[in-house]
Amino acid sequence: MANRKKKLKKTEVLELISVLQASGNITIEMLLNFAEEINGGPFAEPTARKPKTITMATMKKEVLAKFGCKTVTELRKNRTFEMAFTGEKVNLKSTEDWRIQYRKWIAVPVDERNQSGDTCINGIDVLENFRPWHIFGLDSATATPNDVKGVFRDLVKIYHPDVGGDARVFERLQKMRDSLLALMN
Repeated sequence: MANRKKKLKKTEVLELISVLQASGNITIEMLLNFAEEINGGPFAEPTARKPKTITMATMKKEVLAKFGCKTVTELRKNRTFEMAFTGEKVNLKSTEDWRIQYRKWIAVPVDERNQSGDTCINGIDVLENFRPWHIFGLDSATATPNDVKGVFRDLVKIYHPDVGGDARVFERLQKMRDSLLALMN
């Protein structure tokens, strides 16, 4: 169908409706063809929106709020934050520095969800995000140690280096399993 530059007149539209009615059993395909005839051509397909990248200011604000701090200086002096990084040098200057903290303390950034690849499970890159409940697909309120062990066994069948999996992913899965089991005891 060629795109029409002039608008149809009411009589032309009524004629198209009559033809459609006369055909009897009206299908969705027939209605779509009718609408495209009125439109003067096929409808444009909707384009998928890319998730909006989270800003450094948003990540910083949420991490500070998690620890009840108003400034980066307060955060560095926060005992819980300090203990989590004993012996490590934590930079809090760049967007990537705040992204690391956001991943660790808040959530997986929206633009890093629904990923695919060799190191991704349930849409999350396991090498960048330590989210055991999400990776294992379990609910923290109802999961049992046997659930964790069962899901781990299933994941090992796919991600173990002996069956062609990535050794780094397998190590990460072991750490996730161990941390979940430690939380349950």
